[in-house]
Amino acid sequence: MNRLLLILLLLGAAATGAYYASTGRLPWTAVAPEEAEVAALKEELQLIRQQWKQAGRAGALGVDTSSITDGPLAKLEHLEKSLAELLPKLKTVEAKNQATQLRRDLASFKSEMR
Repeated sequence: MNRLLLILLLLGAAATGAYYASTGRLPWTAVAPEEAEVAALKEELQLIRQQWKQAGRAGALGVDTSSITDGPLAKLEHLEKSLAELLPKLKTVEAKNQATQLRRDLASFKSEMR
C-alpha cells in the first residue's frame, strides 16, 4: 500500500513537472487575462502562417495566388497593430516576455515571407 501511494505521488509530481516545463506555470494557477490576449495573438500568427504556406503550395502548382495571399497579409497587418496596441497595456512580466517573443516571431515570419 505504501509503495502504491509513493508511486502515485511520484507520477503526480512528474506530471506536474512536465506541465510546468511545457507551459511555464503550475496546473492549478489561472492564466492572467493579459497572457490570454497574447496567447490569442500567437494562435492568430499560427493561422496566418498556415494560410501563407497554403498560398505557397498553390503558387507552386501554377495557381494565381494574388487573391489567396491578400487575406494573410491583411491579417498580418491587423496582428501587428493589435500587438502594438497591447504592448503598453501589459503589466505582468510573463505577459511582456510572451509579447516580446511574439514580436520576434512576427519579425522572423515577415523576413521569411520576402
